Amino acid sequence: MEDPRKPNGRLPMGIWFGLAVLGLLMVAWAMQAYSLLNWESAVALGIQNERLTGDAAERAWALESWGVAVADMLWALPITIVAIIGIIRGRFYGFIAGMMAYSIGVYFPLFFAFQRWATYPGTVITALVLFLVPSLLAIPILWTNRDRFQK
Repeated sequence: MEDPRKPNGRLPMGIWFGLAVLGLLMVAWAMQAYSLLNWESAVALGIQNERLTGDAAERAWALESWGVAVADMLWALPITIVAIIGIIRGRFYGFIAGMMAYSIGVYFPLFFAFQRWATYPGTVITALVLFLVPSLLAIPILWTNRDRFQK
């Protein structure tokens, strides 16, 4: 693997990688936003798993997932936006928000995996590969570039 501090245009390679991971996380938050707008269509696309119109257990899981989607719009999405802006501008708040966003990118697929592995292993593996692995890699790479951020 190349040195994440190696310049590549305006930013080091590690920063470009970190921004790409934040872009992936933005995809997750966009899927959550779409779910809030049209839950049943999100279920049909495979973005969500449980229907609000199913049996009592399925409705309960769907309502829990709906609440998580709301929380993502109130907490994770703004942190990710602040991280992107701050990292591009080389600000310390971007570094901190980036670490927070990557931590959410580690937490939510693991939480989902522990909840739903037995019922939706395909969706769990997709979440782990798309969000957990890149976020885990981005944390030490951003840390390696920490001297780039002004306080």
